[in-house]
Amino acid sequence: MAIREGCWDCPTCGSVALPGRQVNCAGCGNPRPQGTRFYLPEDAPEVSDAARLAQARGGADWVCEHCGASARAADARCPGCGAERGSSPVQATHEYGMDDVPRSGEPSRPLMAAASAAPPRPKRRWKGPAFVLALVGAFGWCNSPKEVTATVAEADWQRAIEVQEYRTVREEDWSLPSGARQLSSERAIRDYRQVLDHYETRTRQVSEKVQVGTRSFTCGQRDMGNGYFEDITCTEPEYETRSHTEEYQEPIYRREPVYGTKYSYELERWLPDDTAWARGGAEKEPAWPAVRIGKNEREGARVEKYVLRFRDEDGKTYEREVPMSQFSRYRPGQQVRLKMRRGGGGEVEIVEPES
Repeated sequence: MAIREGCWDCPTCGSVALPGRQVNCAGCGNPRPQGTRFYLPEDAPEVSDAARLAQARGGADWVCEHCGASARAADARCPGCGAERGSSPVQATHEYGMDDVPRSGEPSRPLMAAASAAPPRPKRRWKGPAFVLALVGAFGWCNSPKEVTATVAEADWQRAIEVQEYRTVREEDWSLPSGARQLSSERAIRDYRQVLDHYETRTRQVSEKVQVGTRSFTCGQRDMGNGYFEDITCTEPEYETRSHTEEYQEPIYRREPVYGTKYSYELERWLPDDTAWARGGAEKEPAWPAVRIGKNEREGARVEKYVLRFRDEDGKTYEREVPMSQFSRYRPGQQVRLKMRRGGGGEVEIVEPES
């Protein structure tokens, strides 16, 4: 793993980019203090000198607890006061990802300082929210209700009664209904099912990722606590996509008929035979049509429909189907209030007067 020399800045005299291996400032001579922040310039070369490599791998520097001088890990005594190392603290070590490696001795400039250096630029507001609000507003307006004054133009109604006849019918089915009289039966195909017949050998191309090796790369830097930085090496597998032909067995199915007994029979049912209608407008009171019931006949379902048509002051016409109770309260020429959506569509509602 490659080792590179970092730098440090003297907090006493302000000298910058001092070589990391130096334990004293070249400007003022003061010792490098405990907690010094080492940094690694982008263009720092790899150390190749054997003595310096041994110095880097010797361990973190220590700081004399008596005079505060910095010493190498190999030093048994302080180079400043001569005191034995004892329990003197050592410089801390750190591990950084490649994006986090410190590149200078200056910390990031505070936000307030950056703000005072230059006048604030006006914020560009995205117009998207305003556009969305406009669309929402337009949609809401189109669906909001409005009321118009209109006149009842027409009032139509119709009523119908179904007439059913009880008669004999002939049918076919796979079972006999209750009360049916069987006429004949036969064995017939009722359905088909898929049945496995055999297998056939097929070939297909199959792709898969295969590991072909391992790649090593520098993924960070280790601050060694003595002015040097060591590459942190990570590994990851390398893959390539390979294809090969493989055989497989494909199932082949056949359609096999499913047989059942089909019956032909006759029975009596009530079936629609006729419909009696009655229609009219506002001039005629709604009534059910007269129905003549013959032999083997009966009345079936009843249906009724009542429609009011309106015309507003602009000549536009509207239509609404209403129940009988409401139909009977309106006559042509009568003014009403209608409620509808502004954008059109939907049902028209009659605004009933307050009682």
